[in-house]
Amino acid sequence: MTMAKYSWHGESVLHPATSMSNSLRTTVPAYLVNQFNLKKGDKLSWSIENGAVVIQVANRKKNESSYF
Repeated sequence: MTMAKYSWHGESVLHPATSMSNSLRTTVPAYLVNQFNLKKGDKLSWSIENGAVVIQVANRKKNESSYF
């Protein structure tokens, strides 16, 4: 797993995705958008590993940094 270049801790707030759904949405902080060169349309994959939430950019090539 590739780790971030710099240590960073931040928060974002969860909001209802729609009034008809139990799903929630959040905003990816600009720091992560810039560090991982995220673009509109990128897909994020969410998983739980060893009790921690892991977010990976799902549509990246294997040699690109994609974990955060």
